[in-house]
Amino acid sequence: MVLENRKKALETRSLSVCYNGTPVLKDISISIDQGEFVSILGPNGSGKTTFIKALTGIIKDIKGEVMLFGKPVTSYRRREFARFVSFLPQDPPVTLPFLVKDIVMMGRFPYIKRFEMEKSHDIGAADYAMELMDIHHLAKRHLMELSGGEVKRVFIAQAVAQESSILFLDEPTANLDINYQVEIFKMLKKFNEEMNKTIVLITHDINHAARFAKRIVLLNKGVIVKTGDPGEVINVRDLKSVFNTEVVIEYDRERKPYILI
Repeated sequence: MVLENRKKALETRSLSVCYNGTPVLKDISISIDQGEFVSILGPNGSGKTTFIKALTGIIKDIKGEVMLFGKPVTSYRRREFARFVSFLPQDPPVTLPFLVKDIVMMGRFPYIKRFEMEKSHDIGAADYAMELMDIHHLAKRHLMELSGGEVKRVFIAQAVAQESSILFLDEPTANLDINYQVEIFKMLKKFNEEMNKTIVLITHDINHAARFAKRIVLLNKGVIVKTGDPGEVINVRDLKSVFNTEVVIEYDRERKPYILI
């Protein structure tokens, strides 16, 4: 779904979240425009996953506001919300007793009414997503038979088939070989540039974030330390203050920063 003439996709206003009285996010105000590719960086326990869960409405007990295309996240009905937002958790369920093609078709749930058969457009959207993620040859295999990289591609294909405006991902390349990591980041960049899909993801890989994201949000102890393009955020001072370690920063041919430890 492509929204015309609506630049601001997401906005938080004084967003705070507590678990059992302990603050996890503290007074976060930020906006994300349609078509941005945003990577959220920070050490373990910095509030990254909580932040995404608050943005996607999974966590409802919040203070402040989360706005999606100018409306509170909580005002959307489930199917309506799913036409705008897709979410890939860090550990998608790998024991579901379904074929790959069925998993991908589940991305069409916002458009198919109960007891209604999928239409030609639904089938076409699922086929396109499988071809895009190079998993069409796996269509009739069970999810439990696949490798970790293949499973991630299946669930990204499901999100593509969903045709949402915004794709959230929590550590989409965790525990994957380097070839799968680069492949998935390149594919996400393609979605962003060619489909104008807003990408918001969590990653621990600073170099991947610097190479592929247009904007980085550096989070620590529940607050935003800095946000901006990779050249602004990836610097020795801010990384040391957040990760408490010394790094050396170099630049590639495109003047993108990368770290050496």
